[in-house]
Amino acid sequence: MNAIELLGAAADGGAGGGFLQSLLEWFRMEDPWRKWLISFGFLGQAVFFARWIIQWIASEQRGVSHMPVLFWWCSLLGALMLFVYFLLDHDPVGMLGQGVGWTVYSRNLYLIKRRHRRPTDTGGRSKASGHAASD
Repeated sequence: MNAIELLGAAADGGAGGGFLQSLLEWFRMEDPWRKWLISFGFLGQAVFFARWIIQWIASEQRGVSHMPVLFWWCSLLGALMLFVYFLLDHDPVGMLGQGVGWTVYSRNLYLIKRRHRRPTDTGGRSKASGHAASD
């Protein structure tokens, strides 16, 4: 079944086996491996989408736009899960789209970690160790 036939089944009100059955056939859901793969893909998409909910809540709490660290971790994990999904589904377009984002997400996490390890203005002492910072 192709996408046009699927849309036709929806337009018919699901006559001839029902729209849900047509949708399952279109997704090739009769195969247990395919069911697992699609479920994994939806889970990856949910993790990737959750980052926006996290960002929205954090911004509302602060009253300004804010990207919490968890946003970047959800971005990285969701992109990894979606990359694996696209890899197993033999989809190079999705692999490229999700793989490119890793650079941005990883870089932001690195910058955040680096910022927290920098010496502060406490007399040349690092917050973490209490020892004098060296250049």
